[in-house]
Amino acid sequence: MLTPERPGTVRALNGSVARLAAGVGCAALAAGAGTALLVAVVEFVRAPATRWVWWGALALTAAGALNSLSSWLAHGAEAEFEHRLRRALAVHVSRLPTPALARLGTTGLRARLDGDVTALHHAVAHLPGEIATMLIAPLAALVLLTGYAGPLGLVAVGPAALAAVCHLVVIPRRSRRFAAERGRVVARIVAAVDDMVRGAVITRVHGDESGASARYTAATREFAHGFRDWVGRVATPAAVATALLQPSATLAVAFCVGHRMPVWQLTAVCVFGLAALAPVLRLGHGLDHLGAARDAAGRIDALLAEPVLHPGPAEQPPASGTDSPPPPTSGPPVTSITPGTPVDGDAASAPAPVLDAVTVTVDGRPVLGPLDLAVVPNAVTAVTGPSGSGKTTLLRLLSRGTDPDDGTISLGGTPYRDLPLASMARRVATVPQSPGVLPRSIRENLLLARPHATDEELRAALAAAALSVPLDAPAAPLSGGERQRLALARALLTGAPVLVLDEPTSALDPDTARTVMNTLLSLPARTVVLATHDHDLAARAHHRIVLEHGEVIA
Repeated sequence: MLTPERPGTVRALNGSVARLAAGVGCAALAAGAGTALLVAVVEFVRAPATRWVWWGALALTAAGALNSLSSWLAHGAEAEFEHRLRRALAVHVSRLPTPALARLGTTGLRARLDGDVTALHHAVAHLPGEIATMLIAPLAALVLLTGYAGPLGLVAVGPAALAAVCHLVVIPRRSRRFAAERGRVVARIVAAVDDMVRGAVITRVHGDESGASARYTAATREFAHGFRDWVGRVATPAAVATALLQPSATLAVAFCVGHRMPVWQLTAVCVFGLAALAPVLRLGHGLDHLGAARDAAGRIDALLAEPVLHPGPAEQPPASGTDSPPPPTSGPPVTSITPGTPVDGDAASAPAPVLDAVTVTVDGRPVLGPLDLAVVPNAVTAVTGPSGSGKTTLLRLLSRGTDPDDGTISLGGTPYRDLPLASMARRVATVPQSPGVLPRSIRENLLLARPHATDEELRAALAAAALSVPLDAPAAPLSGGERQRLALARALLTGAPVLVLDEPTSALDPDTARTVMNTLLSLPARTVVLATHDHDLAARAHHRIVLEHGEVIA
């Protein structure tokens, strides 16, 4: 079974090899049965007899049954492979550091998890059987063609053989080169159009030969020249090769070669000539799918090769009263500003992160540390400093969004690496500066943090975050500030004893910002760390950390 520690599309396929091999074997036997059917046809033309009808019917039935079995086995193997691969990708993505997730982006992750996995379908479920058929059926047909009509019969498949080599080897190489160049040109056209749309006034002022308009003109001209070259060097030879691959071309040559042969011999030339050609016709688009699958597999393997956060020990089932989420629906109604109950510590004290000689480097350049820092428990600590001082990096470390290159971060005396990664959200809740929402209701977005929370608890969390919206309202239309407050309400619902907030009031008006800060200052048994550029907000915090060039200066 594929594990996140040893990723790879090939490894994901290992568990399906036996079933896939059985499917390929059935496809090969089906090809043999199809060839036997043609032998029965030729023999019946040569010497009509009932036994050839029965043999033909038996071969036809066997070919149909074997093809069906081959398809069932191959698709079953592909479904198992896809399940393992999707599961491995999901586990791997859940362990990626925050910088890697930001670099890949939502679009990139969606493409890897959905589009690229889907692109492997044909290469796994169809292509192996098609290749087996192409190897067996043409070889058997050529041997029988020679046996029935002599070496002269091979002339019937000559044009098709040359066209097949051109169509399957020469043209794909040329087309791949032109496709890559065409993709680059189209990307430049799209970028130029985007620039023109966003800067139409500037483009108009400076004329058509400057700015985005000039780049668009140059890119479209380059595309036209490239397309003309593609037609001459790829499309035209491909059209000729496709014409020669048509059955009509093979039959025409067969009649020219065998017009003086007996009827049964001419029949052998025609049917075995077409039998040698048919699998090549089926494989043509398969090679296109193979190229797409190879590229998709490369991108998936690159994602699975991304370094992940240390997973920590396997999480044990929570014992009563220890590290467990709040009861689903029991307990008194939540009406205060503490919708969740801390999961670590007791009601009088919350743990706080401690950094010991922590260092973070990017491309060999230190961006934070070495840093020794003990966050004050049961208090609000503001982290300030100029842009690039390391505030975001520090918050990512505290929320386990990334691991340090050196040093140790502990919570309640336990190093982060010794805590199960899957349960970190119940220990440290995070509110990013630009939080995302699911395109569903407010209620469903809040229930991500506490699946069994009551509506009363959800409304209390929203009130604590100074957000007044109906639970059944859609979350997608929320403004940036409303999304920040929804994320804060979600963090409060987790009951995590540590809250890490990145610019939690950057999109809020002053009055709402003060209300949110009042909530944070009033939280009992919670350790809050927030990064902010708002000096008034920082001045109200219980404690303050000032960063500059990755070091604490105050």
